[in-house]
Amino acid sequence: MSADALELVFTGSAVLGTALLLLSSLGGGMHVRLHLPLRVPHVRVPFLRMTRTDDATAMPVLLGFLAMFGIGGLFGVVAFGLGPLGRIAIALAFGALGAAVGFAIFAALRRAEGREPTALRDLVGRKARVTVSIGQRGRGTIALTYDGAVQTLPATSTTPIARGHEVEIVAVRGMAVAVRSLPPPEDRHAVSAQKEGI
Repeated sequence: MSADALELVFTGSAVLGTALLLLSSLGGGMHVRLHLPLRVPHVRVPFLRMTRTDDATAMPVLLGFLAMFGIGGLFGVVAFGLGPLGRIAIALAFGALGAAVGFAIFAALRRAEGREPTALRDLVGRKARVTVSIGQRGRGTIALTYDGAVQTLPATSTTPIARGHEVEIVAVRGMAVAVRSLPPPEDRHAVSAQKEGI
């Protein structure tokens, strides 16, 4: 490959990689989707999410390699006056560095992510308190603490339940939960003592 063709490859790689990296980092407000005519293999890496339909987190690593590959190739001729093989070696080293920086950034971002929110079906069996009375076959609301905050949910019951009573979530019905009334704490101790035969 001639020196001019190699310089064109490095320049194109640097400009294209940097431009696409800047566009992809603008954030969700612009909804820029990059559809490059190459397939990224499906690889399971703990910090990167790469799926067949959305390789958005792997793309900055690839673009970081592409941009730094071009910059490294151009740097090899300007700083050291190297020949084609030396420039390619410098370009590959710079590209690996760019990909490693992208990988490290996404590894840190992955560790900083919060856990998945609790699904309503995971609340079955939990206790809550009625905040708005539940009428006969009607709706009311309950409050309970999950995901680190007090949450208020619509609730239904087959029997009326007054405000302030403790209930247990027995099922999920759409965006509401079905509950059953729990006896007061002193009644629960008496019932458990009767079951034990005391």
